[in-house]
Amino acid sequence: MTFDVLVIGGGLNGLASLNHLRRLGVRRLGLIERFRLGHDRGSSHGQARITRSTYASPLYARLMHLLHEEEWPRLEREAGERLVHPCPGCFFGPPGEALEKYKRAVLQAQARVEWLTPAEGRRLFPQFRFEDAEGILLDHTAGVVAADDAIAALIRLARGGGAQIMEETEVLSIDASRQPLEVATERGVFRAERLIVTAGAWAGRLLPFLRPRLKAARQTVGYFEPAGARADYGIGRFPVWLYIADGENGHYYGMPEFGRPGIKAARHLAQGIDDNPDAAPAHPDPARIEELWGFLRAQLAAVPRRLLAWEHCLYTNTETEDFILDLHPGNPLVAVGAGFSGHGFKFGPFTGRVLAELVLHGKTSIPEFEEARGEFSIHRPQ
Repeated sequence: MTFDVLVIGGGLNGLASLNHLRRLGVRRLGLIERFRLGHDRGSSHGQARITRSTYASPLYARLMHLLHEEEWPRLEREAGERLVHPCPGCFFGPPGEALEKYKRAVLQAQARVEWLTPAEGRRLFPQFRFEDAEGILLDHTAGVVAADDAIAALIRLARGGGAQIMEETEVLSIDASRQPLEVATERGVFRAERLIVTAGAWAGRLLPFLRPRLKAARQTVGYFEPAGARADYGIGRFPVWLYIADGENGHYYGMPEFGRPGIKAARHLAQGIDDNPDAAPAHPDPARIEELWGFLRAQLAAVPRRLLAWEHCLYTNTETEDFILDLHPGNPLVAVGAGFSGHGFKFGPFTGRVLAELVLHGKTSIPEFEEARGEFSIHRPQ
């Protein structure tokens, strides 16, 4: 069998691409996943993710309007369930250029974000001290994405649409010089008229021209039992939040209790790290856990009681933290999605649409993407 389109990588972006291909009428669809669908080795697992319009880039802030108004609602309709749960967004930090970039970007993008003083922030979110904050960006578009539910919905839609899914199948090489294209795996060779590659931290091994652009960084995520009334740390009372400070890896983020016990907190490690994606540690790094404790002691009004659980999340970073959404430089029948840099989950329905349209037509029906296509190029200058 020769697939009309074959997708390599079954995380959110691969599954979303498969869903858009199905929606566009492609019949012979296949997906190859190195592990089991829903595995915890990459960056698509976990109960929840943050969605927001608050960005340091006006482009990403504008694209989030498309996500919130069109792409996530469409997926919710197809899935028959709510996947995005509105929750206030709280974005704050000390005076500096990093925070200023966010302020300028949301203003330029005309996002539904307002600036609060620390005193106003404390009245709205008394769980935070805001002692070193210059102010707070209150994001009225923010929310919690039910990540596991989104993945499960996309798997259900793919299987219901007749896609052939090959799990626990490692891709060994891609021959983009042949027609049909050939994908060699440990289970044999698969052929396809067109191909989408969304292989996360393993993308550079399959497409060597990506290697200079991509680095893997393993994040340590903690779930903490909050002090005080549990209701004060649920959706609507406790915000999704991002602490924005100057300097390399100066951001922390977190969210309310959702789908599992404990409030979530992590440090955003994007630069200066290049981890081996195959070397998955069995235990968290104690230094990373202590960093989170130190941050929470400094920023929360009441220190959490204890660490309840932890998990790893594997970012695949570009130097600029911009996504790669482009066609293979040697074959326009191959589309590439890579380098989602820890903030790509919320964009999944959009990136899936982009990759599906690129591989079928060489361009998309999204003016916002086409106008800024160079920002997502494989060959974008660093």
